Amino acid sequence: MKCLICYKKDSVKFLDNYKLEIKEDKDYFENAKIYRCEDCNFAFVYPMPTLEKLEHFYKHVYRANGRPPYLVSENYEDQIKHYLEDKNLSYLLYLTTLIDVKKIKNYYDFGSGDGDLGYALKKKFPQIDLHCSEGDNKCEKILSNRGYKNFKDINSIDKKFDLIVTTHSLEHLTEINNIFLKFHEILNPNGFVFFEVPNCTQEYWDGRPYDGPHLLFYTKKSFETLAAKNGFKILNFSYSAYTFEEDHKYQRESQNLYYKGKSKPILLAIKRLFKKILPKKIVSFRQDFLKIKNIRNDNRMNWYINNNGDNCYIRGILQKK
Repeated sequence: MKCLICYKKDSVKFLDNYKLEIKEDKDYFENAKIYRCEDCNFAFVYPMPTLEKLEHFYKHVYRANGRPPYLVSENYEDQIKHYLEDKNLSYLLYLTTLIDVKKIKNYYDFGSGDGDLGYALKKKFPQIDLHCSEGDNKCEKILSNRGYKNFKDINSIDKKFDLIVTTHSLEHLTEINNIFLKFHEILNPNGFVFFEVPNCTQEYWDGRPYDGPHLLFYTKKSFETLAAKNGFKILNFSYSAYTFEEDHKYQRESQNLYYKGKSKPILLAIKRLFKKILPKKIVSFRQDFLKIKNIRNDNRMNWYINNNGDNCYIRGILQKK
């Protein structure tokens, strides 16, 4: 078995069994184990799920209402407000501090989700043309309304970009070197890549509740190897989000809420019935009240801004050599 970044064989060792986010995902990630390269500190799943299973999972299952982390059912009006979250404001500050965004024309988001960051950037820098690759059917409408051109396959892209953004997408892939070779190919000279992924140092592995649906596990060292191997230099590397201890706590809470809901099907049926019977204004008022209450009690509102070193995400800006 070879490392998926440095391709060395002798340095790859078994690390741990794969921990599912929820039991129902077993059909997609069956028999998975985790191996780590002791040379570049990169970890990965083996055997990998088939591409057919992953395509179905991310198109129809991943963002389904009721499963973590999407426990709260949202309508389109809720969905379009997320670009104002602290997370995206933090991204904006980071990018505009280190890159002259006024010179960015073509923007590409790999695994864009709803495309919040590009949409927020375009409001400030209207010269930006938005492009993405996102196969989740729950994101199609909002991406279209926000003016994104959605390439269903990165290999079908026929443009050059000034900035590639990929936040919390690279950990879901089955391989990585070919993706970065493609990034290098579709970037203009001196173009940039902004990334953010989970920080999978030893603190990540100690006490983690689950791994799924992540398949690739990065550290600073593994990203340095990845960048050097594929023609990029690192302009900046930093850390973000809350501590590993808090991250594991929130993961457990998310799982517990999911299984608690699954264990009370009658209660859920009653809630659905009330939503149908009650006037929409009352239902909407109750949902807004609960969201405000949760926000007031949730210290994660500042997780991307008040960082103190022991952070569970890594981020950086790479430049094409």
